[in-house]
Amino acid sequence: MNDYILTIWLEIHLKLKSENKLFCQCKNQQDFENTNPNTNICPVCTWQPWALPTLSQEALYKWLILWKALNCTINKKSSFDRKSYFYPDLPMGYQITQLYKPTNTNWSVDFYIDNYRQKKTIKILDAHLESDTAKMIHENKKALLDFNRAWTPLIEVVTWPDFNNSDEVIEFLKELQRIARFNNISDADMEKWQMRVDVNISIRKKIEDNLWTRIEIKNINSFWAIKRSIENEFIRQKNLYETNQKFSQQTRRRDDQNNCSHLMRSKEDALDYRYFPEPDLPSLILSDELIENIKKTNLEIPYIFIKEAIENFWFNKEFINALISDKETLDYFLSIEKIDPKTKAKRICWPIAAWTKENYKTILDLPFSKEDFIEFLTNSEERKLPENQLKIIMEEMLSTWKKCKQIIKDKWFDSPKINENEIEEIIKSTIKENPEIVESYKWWKTTTLWFFVWQVMKKTWWRINPKTAGEMIQKLLW
Repeated sequence: MNDYILTIWLEIHLKLKSENKLFCQCKNQQDFENTNPNTNICPVCTWQPWALPTLSQEALYKWLILWKALNCTINKKSSFDRKSYFYPDLPMGYQITQLYKPTNTNWSVDFYIDNYRQKKTIKILDAHLESDTAKMIHENKKALLDFNRAWTPLIEVVTWPDFNNSDEVIEFLKELQRIARFNNISDADMEKWQMRVDVNISIRKKIEDNLWTRIEIKNINSFWAIKRSIENEFIRQKNLYETNQKFSQQTRRRDDQNNCSHLMRSKEDALDYRYFPEPDLPSLILSDELIENIKKTNLEIPYIFIKEAIENFWFNKEFINALISDKETLDYFLSIEKIDPKTKAKRICWPIAAWTKENYKTILDLPFSKEDFIEFLTNSEERKLPENQLKIIMEEMLSTWKKCKQIIKDKWFDSPKINENEIEEIIKSTIKENPEIVESYKWWKTTTLWFFVWQVMKKTWWRINPKTAGEMIQKLLW
C-alpha cells in the first residue's frame, strides 16, 4: 500500500440553522424524527404551478458568516443555477444551486493534525448555497415522501484534492463542524443528517502523475464511517489496479454494516445535469453595507484558540479536547478572567467534564455559580488548601449545591495547620490501634500502607498532604 499515493477531496453538505426554508416562509425544521410528515410545506417548496422562490435573508446572512469564518473570497455579484435530475424526492425535477457564479470561492481552513502537533491547511474551491430535497421513506413495500425537508437551506463546501489520509479528513471535518456550531451557522449533527459528506478518492503511483479514476462515496454521516470508507476504498482500488481490472468514474454507496461499498451509478459530469441559469431568481448583488456588517461580526474560530492553547498555555491534548468539546464549555473557560489558564482548565477538564457527561448536562447547568467557582479557583491558585482538600470541595460542590466557603467551614479546612509533631502522634496511635495490619505490612504486604494513609487523613480532616503522611508512616512502621 505504501507504493500508492492516496488523494482525497470532499463535498460537505451543512444544513443551515435558519428559521425559514431557503426560498419560502415555511419553518426550517431541524428534527424531522419528532415532526409529523408534510406539516411544514407550502405551494413553493412542493412546487405548485405559479409558485415562485424568494431568497431567505437569514439563510443568506448565515452563509456569509461562514464566508468570514473560512477566509474566502466574496463575489459581490453571483447567481443561482438549475441542476436538473429526476428523483422522486425532487418535486420540481431540478435543484437550485450555484455552479457558474458562486458567492463564496477560493478560501482555506487551518486545523491541527497528529494530536495538535502539526498544522495543516486545506484549500476550498467554493461554498455554494443550494436547496435540499424531500425525504424518501421506504416501508411496507411502499415509497413515501415527506416534504418537510424540501427546500431547506444547505451549504455545499467543496475542497481541493489536498488530503492524503483519512486522519486529515476527520480532523478537518471536526474543525468545520466546530466552526458551524460555535457561530450558530448549523448544528452540524451528523446523526440527524445536518452534516453529511461525499468522499472522492483517487490513487496514483507518483505525486507528479495525473489523478487516476475518481470514485465518489455518497452521503456518509459519521466520522468513523468516513474513515473506514476511505481506507477500504484505498485497498479496493489498489487491488483493482494490481490485477489490471479497469473501472470507470462512479458513485458508490457505503455499506458500513458489511464494511464495503456498492455501485450506485456511473459518476455524472456537469453536462449530465444540464445546468442553466435559474430564470426565477435574479442575480444576487451584495451591498457594501452588508459586507461591512459581516466583516465586523465577532466569530469564534476554534483553530485560533487551539493555537493559543498550544503556544501560550502549553495545554495537552486532553485539556484542548475537553475545552473545545462544545461552545458553552469554551465560552465558560474564556469568561473566567484573572485566573491562570492551567488552573481553570484542570478543574473544568476533569471533575466538571465528568459531571456533565454522567448527568447529561452542559456546563451551564452546574449546581454552583461562576462566582463560587472563581472562589474555588482562587483557593487553588493561592495554594491556601492542599490538593486532597480541593478535590473534596469540588466533589461536594457538584453533589450538594453548597458554596465553596461553606464546605471549607463545615470540613474544618480553615482550622490551623497541624504541625509535624501532631502528625507523628496521630500516626503512632493509628499504628497502635491496628497491630494485625502492621504485621501484614511487615510480611511485605505493602498495599496495607494505603490503609494507614487513609486513616490518618480522616483523623486530620484531610489537612495534610497524603504523600507526606505516607512517607512518615513508612518510617514509623519499621
